[in-house]
Amino acid sequence: MTDWDQYRASKPLRGEALRGYDAARAEMGIGYLLLKARASAGLTQEQLAERIGTSQPTVARWEGGKQLPSLRSLIRIAEATGFKLTLGLRSSARSGRESLTIGIG
Repeated sequence: MTDWDQYRASKPLRGEALRGYDAARAEMGIGYLLLKARASAGLTQEQLAERIGTSQPTVARWEGGKQLPSLRSLIRIAEATGFKLTLGLRSSARSGRESLTIGIG
């Protein structure tokens, strides 16, 4: 028996499936990152909400992309999940300018 990660690695997405997956992930945006951070910390939505002083439905709205967290909330989420928050600006490939990032928190 293989686990999900092994199965996915043996069946890489291609073509339309890959484009659909990437589009869905991009649409979720920050919510996807929050979900991944929470999951990697082994926390439920309720546990994360308790650690950062908000409600589980609020965490669900953030993860689902229905609402954006404030910068203050992002800092709290990063701390609660063992990450450091980094804010960045990336220039388009054509501009030739460098990307800018700053650590927060």
